[in-house]
Amino acid sequence: MRIRILSSILAEKIGKEIEIKIGDEITLEELKEIIAERFPDAREEIKDIFYNFSLNGRLIRAEEMKKVKVRDEDSIIIFPSIAGG
Repeated sequence: MRIRILSSILAEKIGKEIEIKIGDEITLEELKEIIAERFPDAREEIKDIFYNFSLNGRLIRAEEMKKVKVRDEDSIIIFPSIAGG
């Protein structure tokens, strides 16, 4: 699957675009674990800081991360959470 990174901090650690082959369906939460394993410098960043995920153009809510499945043919965008007031 193609993963685009729209966070400058995370992109510095793993790149602006990465390709990951998983071979089977996994959840987005499991994908975060795979990214943390493959890119140890980004482990704390990807696990401790909240990021939004877009799957094939659809924003995935935080409570969906453990349910939504992804496949090799999917396109994912990871971008930082933005809060305002």
